Order: sequence, then structure tokens, then C-alpha cells
Amino acid sequence: MGANHDISPARRRRSASRRAALAVAVLPFAGALALTAAHPAGAPVQRPADDDTAPLAPYYNQSVSWNDCGHAVAEAEKKAGRKAPAYLERLQCSRVKVPRDYAATDRGDLHLAVARLPATGPEDERIGSLVLNFGGPGESGVEGLAGLGAKFAKLNERYDVVAHDPRGVGESSPVRCARPTARQTKSLDRSPDDRTEADRLAAYHRLQGRLCEEDSAQLLPWVGTVDSARDLDVLRATLGEDKLTYMGFSYGTKLGADYLHHYPDKAGRIVLDGVEDPLKDSRQTYLANAHAFQRALDDFTDDCTKRGASKCPLGGDPSAAKKEIRQLFDLLDGREIETAAGVLDQTTFVDALTNAMYTTELWPDLRRALTALGNGNGAPLVRLAGGGGGAGAPGSAVPGAAVPGAAVPGSVVPGAGAGISQRGGEDNADAAFTAVTCRDTSDRYTAADVEEAGPEFTKASPVFGTFMAGQLLTCTGWPVSGDNDSRRVRATDAPAALLVATTGDPATPYKGGADMAKALGNDSVVLTYQGDGHTGYITGNDCVDGNVDRFLFEGNLPREGTRCG
Repeated sequence: MGANHDISPARRRRSASRRAALAVAVLPFAGALALTAAHPAGAPVQRPADDDTAPLAPYYNQSVSWNDCGHAVAEAEKKAGRKAPAYLERLQCSRVKVPRDYAATDRGDLHLAVARLPATGPEDERIGSLVLNFGGPGESGVEGLAGLGAKFAKLNERYDVVAHDPRGVGESSPVRCARPTARQTKSLDRSPDDRTEADRLAAYHRLQGRLCEEDSAQLLPWVGTVDSARDLDVLRATLGEDKLTYMGFSYGTKLGADYLHHYPDKAGRIVLDGVEDPLKDSRQTYLANAHAFQRALDDFTDDCTKRGASKCPLGGDPSAAKKEIRQLFDLLDGREIETAAGVLDQTTFVDALTNAMYTTELWPDLRRALTALGNGNGAPLVRLAGGGGGAGAPGSAVPGAAVPGAAVPGSVVPGAGAGISQRGGEDNADAAFTAVTCRDTSDRYTAADVEEAGPEFTKASPVFGTFMAGQLLTCTGWPVSGDNDSRRVRATDAPAALLVATTGDPATPYKGGADMAKALGNDSVVLTYQGDGHTGYITGNDCVDGNVDRFLFEGNLPREGTRCG
């Protein structure tokens, strides 16, 4: 989603056994996690990084040592009764040092957790390193690579496939924020439909900001996308590459676009899939998402009713089915229903629908969950929302997932968690999402703004509208001021990138591809995938995969106007 407000499946459950296994595997690097500060914290000085300047030379010239870290994860999988993918045996991990503030390196260093799968093909056919970002913000690239490695097997033949936890995320000097107590979140409605509910939600976000300031004040000013783009260039250099080859999904498209803007002469073959729209501010972005998620939900109900009343829990009439979904949403407003998997309330219901819109592979699960609800069993919906041990989103199938969830956006990188963890499996996705989002925008909205926006958002979507309007309050009371620098992506001197846009994408609406191409101004090509779900690559479409692979292997862009589906 544009403007650093990516939306994805709400709060995914991760495997603590996998995280613990990787923690043991990388203990030699544990000391690198500490954030040191030789200079008082303050607002970052806005100055572009330059690898030729003396203060940055130690970062660009550092040596990186890799250690095997996948074996421990594979063993943990086996002990848990799951089959471990063979590629885990090849997974290697390391850390890369970057300055907290590129304009004042004496303010201390951050340390990025990095993982790679070395190329499997002949050495003389190896092209170099391909850096991936699976989305977010706030999601671990290391976990994504550990969970999704098989999806990149073809590219892995000629590329070392690399992913990292961006600054402030996962185990890259992570942002830490205490969570509000259950008492403090009581009566909190994340789909506010009146001023009182909006005021409560605003108060919650102000509380969240205070808690994050208490735990991470010295880090919050430096976790924005612009600094992460600078980190990408340090990573490029430490990998020994003259040019960055990169594939970013969802939020990763924003990061990739910022790299093109700041380092046009260092950019190589860049693929952006599920493209955020740099031309929209926060309100425009959330409103576009309300429209897009509603369209996706309408596509689901149309598909369901075409199957007939015997197979669709919503019946055989599309209009009646859409009305029933709205009635369920309204029925759950202010209500909590106990189930075997946890509480089903309006927020959980919206989370379940949101998750299912990310991929048509989850539509059968949603049909079954609605059937169970009709029979008095709400547990499958809770699990689809990510509760009760449920997976929520299909991490193994959909890159780029990151959505406002129960703790305000948390989300899902593709991949069933397997990250480097030094903190017993603790996950900071929610805290990092908010920290990056609020550093990347100057927008600060009030409860009055949400009340005013309500009718327009509800018109866009009677189900997702008020939830999206509530997201306007994400940065209310945040302790660090943000700016809009990350939306400035003009890159006329950079090589043309390949932008993959999906017509039915609910999280990064289709128009984002064309708007990004326009904003970049470097003749980037939009490849259209006519389908439903979030992102196009590795979702099973041979046309999309073929065009992307051809570009990354040979440098050949598809013709402008190429459509797949």
C-alpha cells in the first residue's frame, strides 16, 4: 500500500521452535544487537549517504562472515512433526553493521540480521546476489526467506538469494514497545462508527506512542524507509555487488523505489511487485484500500454464489450474499462471542475477511468458516483471523502481507517464521510497523477527522470502511515527527524497473503500478496480472513468473501493456 501504510493479513502466528533454533545458531552474533549511542538522540540530519565519504567507508568496506543457521531450524521442524524443506540445510546467516544516523556516524551503529541461500547452479553461470524484501513494514526478511525459499528455486540456481531484517525489525536492532494492558484496551473498537469510539481509539494510539517512547526513544527517529534504502546500499557493497539486483513485494516496492531515487547509478535489475502508490497521502491510501478490499470481497461472494446454495453458505443470490456479510458485520458490533479458538468480535471478523482476500487459496477456508458460523461455531473464523493458533494468512503463498491487526498492524511476511531471534521468539512486527509507518509520514489525524471521514469510507465499503478510517489514527500521539521524503521517488537517471500490478489486489490497488511508473519517470514497465489476490509473482501464474525471471536473468523487460492472466 502506498505511503507506507501497507495492509496485510492480521497478525500471523510464528513458530517459536524455529525462532529458538535460529537463535542458537547465531549466538556468536548476539552481541551485535546492542544499540550504542555516543551522541545524544535527536532528529536525523537530512543528507544523502555517500560511500565515498570517509565516515561511511568502514561500513561499505566491512567483511561479512556467514555461518550455517538452517540446520538447527530443520531439526526443530522435524521435532515438531513437520517435514523440513531441503533448502534449509543451505541457509546461512550473518550481520551487517550500519550507522544509526548516516549524517552523524558517531551516534552509534545498528546491526542488520541477514540470511542467504547460495546459488545452486554451476559457478560459471552465477549472476550475483538477488536481495528480496517480502513486505511489511515490520516483517522479518530472514523469516521470509526461511519460509519461502522454495518459491525462488529457479532464481536461486543463478543467484544467491538474500534477505534481511530492515532496521528496527526482527533482530536488526529491533524497536521494542510494551503492550497496553487488557484493561487499557477494554471497550476499544477498531472500526469506530461514532465520535466516542474514535476518541477511545485515538487515546489508545497515544498510549501506544508513550510506551514506545519509553522503550525505544533512541531508535525511533532512524527507522524510516529512507534510511533503510541507505542500508540496502551498504548491503549491496558488503555482498560484493557493483549494482543492486532486487525484488520487493508490497511495502518492499516502496523501499525499492526509494533506492532507485537515492542510488540511480547503483541500481541494477529491480522488480517491484504489489506496488505502493507514492502519489497518495495516508487518507487517500486507506480510502483506496477500502474500495479495493470491498471489490475483492464482492469477487469472493460472486464466486461463492456461483457454486450454488448447496456449496455456498451465503446462498445463491449475490445481492443477498453481500447483504448477509454486512448483517454479520453489524451484528458483531459491540458483541463478543466465546469460541473454542478465542473471542469472535467485529474486529476478528474483519481480520478473517481481510486475510482471505489476500489470496484465492483462502476462499475455500472462508466458505467453510462461514458455514461453521451458520452452525453456531465461530472458531474457524477466529483461526482464519490468526487466533487460536491459526495461521491467519497463508505465509507460504503470499508475499507482501502486512496489515493492521489486533495490536495495530502486525502482519505477515510470507514464510512460516524462522528468524534469528535472541529474545525467546518475541515478535516486534506490530511495534516496527507503527514506528516505520509514522516516521514515513507527516500525517497526523484526530478523532474528529475520523468522524468526518466515516461516511465516505463507509460508502466505499460497508464492511472495511470504518476499519480503514480508524487506521488514520495510527500515528496519533506518536512521539517522533515524520516527513514525506520516502514518497519522493523521482529517478529519471535510474534504469527502468519492472512493476507487477494485479488488477484485483486489495492491499496495493492496481493503479499503484501506473502511478509508481509515473512518479519514477524512468520508463519503468508495468506488467499487468489479471487476477485476484495480493502480488503476482510466485502465485502460480506462468506468464508473470516467466516475465519476471526473464528480466532478472537476461535483463529483458516485457513490452509495455503486456497482460497475464
